[in-house]
Formats: sequence, C-alpha cells, structure tokens
Amino acid sequence: MSLQNEIKRKAFHHLSLLYLGIYWISPRWLSMVLFGFILLVLGKIEFLRIRRPELNAWFLAKFDGIHRDREVLAPSGIFWTLLGCWLTIVIFTNKRIVLPALGFLVFGDTLAALAGNKWGKHHWGKNPPKTWEGSAAFAAVSAVWAMLFVRWPVAILGALSAAWIEARPLPYDDNL
Repeated sequence: MSLQNEIKRKAFHHLSLLYLGIYWISPRWLSMVLFGFILLVLGKIEFLRIRRPELNAWFLAKFDGIHRDREVLAPSGIFWTLLGCWLTIVIFTNKRIVLPALGFLVFGDTLAALAGNKWGKHHWGKNPPKTWEGSAAFAAVSAVWAMLFVRWPVAILGALSAAWIEARPLPYDDNL
C-alpha cells in the first residue's frame, strides 16, 4: 500500500479515538452496550457488503484507498477494530488496563504502519510484511501512552508485548 493510501487508512482508523474517548468518560456498562449495538449494526452492514457485489463495489469505491486487498471479500479492519475494542472492555474491568490497550490500537498501530512504510528497511514478518522500524515505533509510542496509566515497567512490558503480537502473522486481523 502506498504511503498516501496508508495515511488515508490510518486517518480513518483514528475514528477509534471515539471508542477511547467514550470509554474514558462513560460508565463501563454504557460503553459495552453502545459498542455492542454499533458492532451488531456494523456486522450486518459488513455481512451485506460481502454478500452483495453491487453493495461491495459501492463501499469500495466510496472508501477508495483505505481497504487492504484481503478486505475486499472479508470483514474490514473497521469491524475487527470495533470488535477488539468491545472485547477488551468486556473482558477487562480496570480502566487503567483498558485505556492503554485502546491507545496501543489507535496510536501504536498507526505509527507502526506509517513508520514502517516510510522508513522500514529491516523486514521481520511476512503476510503482511512488518519491519523492525515499524515495530519500534509501535513500542515507543505505546509505552509513552501506557505510562499515563500504569507504572513504567508495566507500560514498557505491555508495549513490547503488544508490538510483538501486532507483528505476528496471525490468521485473523491484527486489530482484533
């Protein structure tokens, strides 16, 4: 994906800041219900998009340049991002854990993609290719974000763990 398209994709990906902000200011139960409802609606849209070629063509044309090739006939990163956020909120009850995790997704994932695309020279992953430079950017920004919520050793360990997981060739979308 070109750097320009990656920037467009990550700008759209930053809508995840809404999830983070809503969770930050709302009671946990409200976030779970609201995100669950949005997830059901988005899931229905994704199901219809994948099953109806004309609807899929319309969405792909409307959001040109921000989808990955593997998302043409599969759920988009938007669906997996929201599902990952919702599951994180459901599974973990402590905001001091959830907020860093959501920040890893928003800030770490974005910087990893942009830094890896722009400066990445040392590849270490396949499908999709990952770079040491992108993973280092992910870990650095994630650690700084996490230090706002937890002690620095925990923040660094969490950021390094998340960067490692993000770089793995997983059988599902890494935003989950």
